Parts: sequence; C-alpha cells; structure tokens
Amino acid sequence: MSTASLQSLGYLPVATGALCPVSVLNCDLYIQRPGCPYAELYCGKTCPLDEEHINQLRQDGVDHLYIRLEDADAYRDYLCQHVLHAATVPQPLRLKALREVTRVAFEDALLANDCAKTVEVAKSFGQDLTGMLADQTPAFDELFKTLEHDFYTFTHVCNVSTYCTIIAIRMSACDSAELPDLAAGALLHDIGKRHIPAQILNKTGKLTDEEWELIREHPGSGFRELAARGDLSWGQLMMVYQHHERLDGSGYPAGVLGDEIHPWARICAVADVFDAMSCRRPYRKALPIVEVCDYLTKHPGLRFDAEVVDCWISHVRNNLYEPSNAS
Repeated sequence: MSTASLQSLGYLPVATGALCPVSVLNCDLYIQRPGCPYAELYCGKTCPLDEEHINQLRQDGVDHLYIRLEDADAYRDYLCQHVLHAATVPQPLRLKALREVTRVAFEDALLANDCAKTVEVAKSFGQDLTGMLADQTPAFDELFKTLEHDFYTFTHVCNVSTYCTIIAIRMSACDSAELPDLAAGALLHDIGKRHIPAQILNKTGKLTDEEWELIREHPGSGFRELAARGDLSWGQLMMVYQHHERLDGSGYPAGVLGDEIHPWARICAVADVFDAMSCRRPYRKALPIVEVCDYLTKHPGLRFDAEVVDCWISHVRNNLYEPSNAS
C-alpha cells in the first residue's frame, strides 16, 4: 500500500529525520513494513521514544513513520516543544522539524479544501523559515540533505520556498520585512494544482493534449483564488501566476515578456525548475545536479533571469559540488 493510499485511510507520514527522543510523544506512531499492505503500531503514545529507536529506524532506511490524522495537533505540539525552537538542536534538524510541522498542517488544509487555512499555514511557515535562514543560512550541502526529493506536492513547494528565500537573501531582493511574504508566496505557488486530478499529476506516461491544458491552467486558477482574498501582496500573487513565464515569452499562462515578469516570480521560476529537475518525478528519476545547473545556464538571460541564475548556481556549485568532479 502506498503513502497516498495510507493517507486516504487517515494516516499522515512523518519523517524520522525530524524525531528527537522524548519520554511521552502523546501520539501513536505507525510503521509500514516492506510488502505489508497496512500500517502497524510502532510506538504507543505513552511509550518513550529513545535515541536507540530513532537511530535504528535511520539505520534500517526507514524515512517515514505514520500518525493518525486526529493526532496531527499532538504531533505538531511535540515538534514545537522539543525540536523546532530548541536552541540545543542543530539547525538542519530544526529546519526539518519546521517542514514537518508545516506539512502536516498544509496537507490537512488541502484535504479539507480550506484555502484560508492553507494561506495561514504558508504565512506562519514564511515567518519561521526566514527567521532561521536570515540569521544563519546553513551550508547548502547540509541543507540539501534535510530536504526530501520526490514529487509530492508539499515536498516540492517547501523546497521551492526554501530555495527562493536563500536566493532573495543572497541577492538582497527584498527587505527583511518582506522576506516572510516571499517565502509564503513560494509555498503557495502551486496551489492551483489542487484542482487537477491526482491521476494526471502522478501520470507516469506522456500527457495528452487535454491533460497538458489542464496542467497549464494551474497558475491562473491559483491566482484567481488567492487574489479574491485580498490579503496577499502583488509579489506573492505574481509568484503564483507567473512562475511558469519565461523572459522570451515562451512560458504560460500569458506568455509575457521580460520586465512584465515580477522579480519575485523570476526567482520562483528558477527555484521551481531547479527542484522539479533535481527531484524524482512519476515519469523519471531525479537528474544529476550538474545537468540541472547546465540547463539553467544554457541560455542566460533568455528564458530565466541571468542574475537569479548566476546567484543560485554559484551558491549550488560552491556548496554542493565541484563542476569538474560532479556526478
């Protein structure tokens, strides 16, 4: 049984990488054994979660356990109390805990079709993320290890938000008061995809013309939904509407050119493509980072903003790999 089908039964995946020892977790943890079609209880809510259990899970390659949806608040409380704001916990682990706190709430809001809650979660994430990164941006190799690299909706938007925030900090693209808004806008950039059937988003084969047209509608549908609220900035709305636009007019949904694309949307476009190409997708494996960087730098200033590309690729190359020995 897949993660998606377990979620349909009321389970939420939680990353073992965000767990810290605690005497009482206050929510049951479940595990899905290889080849088993269901989740079984791993650790009861009144049982201690110790370092030995956590290390064994990681050694066994268990990336996720599961909680019941009704325990989501208890799990978030555990992360907030013991991980997220603990000065003694290393920053990469606190960033991972922030992802977990946000993902549980974000996916819960999407399942409930609650746009207001989704925006609220994004704004809270933007505040916390920028608070962590503005003071001390971790080395990219350490940051990259904390991120997940698959095609699940939250994984992608969270990665894009993290990358956008780092780019904005390095470029001084906005002041400190606006930085949380940029991070939140990036987390919301694909919100229009929730109106696209999952079988199309997760399709392993080539999309039909009709399916591709549905995909191309997500920036517009997301923009219209969020613009009607009146509580998001123009930059945030343009991240949603224009993240697939290209400087040469070859993008969508409007095919706008150059300066018509908002600066925040230009940042989001680069982060979006970088994450989409470097992560596993339903129809292909993740591409090597060096190939992704080569793609982004192939036509400088034609499709993507040259300054944004230079900023991001130099950061990746200096921290994640050396071009001469990359694999």
